Formats: sequence, C-alpha cells, structure tokens
Amino acid sequence: MVFTDIPHYLYTTVIKKYHPKAVYRQFIYSFLLIASIAIATSSCKVYQPTHYFQNIQRDTVITGFVNTVPELNIQKGDILAIKFSSLSPEEDALFNSSITTAETVSGFPVDNDGNIYLHKLGKTSVAGLSRNALKNKLETALIPFLKDAIVTVNFANHRITVFGETSSTVVEMPEEKIPLLEVMAKASGVTPDSKLDQVMVIRENGNAKEFKFLNLEDPSIFTSPWYYLQPNDIVVIKPNTEKIVAEQKRTRNQLLYTTLLSSVTFIFLIIDRVTR
Repeated sequence: MVFTDIPHYLYTTVIKKYHPKAVYRQFIYSFLLIASIAIATSSCKVYQPTHYFQNIQRDTVITGFVNTVPELNIQKGDILAIKFSSLSPEEDALFNSSITTAETVSGFPVDNDGNIYLHKLGKTSVAGLSRNALKNKLETALIPFLKDAIVTVNFANHRITVFGETSSTVVEMPEEKIPLLEVMAKASGVTPDSKLDQVMVIRENGNAKEFKFLNLEDPSIFTSPWYYLQPNDIVVIKPNTEKIVAEQKRTRNQLLYTTLLSSVTFIFLIIDRVTR
C-alpha cells in the first residue's frame, strides 16, 4: 500500500463503518489526503547509484593512455626492502638480516649520507640510484661472496593513504608506480554515498601541497597524469552530502507524517465514539 492509498483505506474501513457526522467525515478525509500526498512527494529527487565509468560508451577505445612513469631514485630517509638469494641459503640469511626502524618498517634504512649497511659489503652508497641500478650494483659486488646471487630491491616505506567514503587504509607502494584504481580496490572500494566524480588526491611537491580532483565516472581518468599515484599521496573519497541530506530529510518527513496520520486517526476514533 502506498501513502496515497491510506485516506481511501481509512474512509472505506473506518469512516463509513462508524458513520461519523458529515463535518468530521469531510475534514478528516481531506486532511488525510493532503498529508498522504505530502509524504509521497517529500524529497522526490531521485539520485542515481554511483559507479565507476558510468559515462563510458560501449566498445570504446581510449587513446593517450598514460603508461610510463619515470623511475624513482632512492633518497635519504628511504627504507629499502632488499632480498638476497643464491646457491648458499646459509649466507643468504645473513645478507637478508634487515632491521626494524622506529616506523616499525623492516628493511635497510638510507642514512643522512645516502648509505645503507650490508653484511660483508659494509657501507654502500645508494642515494640517487634507481632500484634497478642498485640491483645491478649489488649483484656485481656480491660475486666474491655469493654464487649466482640474485637481488631484488623495493621500497619499504612508500605508501598511499586512503580515507573518506571507503575503508580507511594505507596501501603499500613497493615500486615506482601504482594506479589509482588498484589503490581503490585495495581499499575495498567505495560506499553508495561516495562522490566518484570528485575524488581528491593530495600530493606533496616540495614545500607545497597540490590538490587534484579526478572523475572516476569518466574514462578520461586513464589519460590523466595523476592516474598513477606517487609515494605518500593521499586519496580522499568525498561523500555525496546532497544525497545524504536529502535521504535524511525524506526519512524524517515520512516519520513525521506517518505519526500525524496515526494521531489524527486516533483522534477521529475518539471523537466518533464521543459524538455517537
């Protein structure tokens, strides 16, 4: 039963049954009809569900896709996740003995002089090198100590922070790039009240902070230079406040009008009994 059916229902089951005086009958029926219409029309605006790429056309080819990101050079203060493997597992374990920093991140911290300290290799200069350059440097330096050594180098302290209309989380970024959509997936997606056409990315650039709004409802995100995030970027999923407020008003109005209908119906029954 919809709200506008309530007056007719009450008229046929209550008003006609008890045969109240005509003045009460017309007044009560008119009031119930007006209140029911008010309930049905309160907050009539309908909000479409938000979802990724809702503006994309079928069978679309996107050109100009951003696919390359410059290699990041290792900097002072970085923490490196370095793994050594060779034909000597016992020796590997010694080389892989990293430390846990004050940030509770396990790895090899780059000191203020741009160095890390490794088993047998001692002080090793790494600042200014890319991950691949450091890998080659270490594999060459390990030739006297390990047989067929293989080294992998990742960043242990690079991360993306995500919060807002999603599950707030920190996403690790071990390599040079990570796409925004992957970060969103690792943050368990968004809520129905998310505003996907205004996803905000905050980026530190020297002594300044840049704020960029991205539209995840449109495929143009793939051609944006901000599609790949940088270390320590912050992603903020904004709520659709207009939708939330409208839903709150609709719920409040329906509760109010329903209470009024119930009260008027009760008063009508009392008047009917008294005046019979």
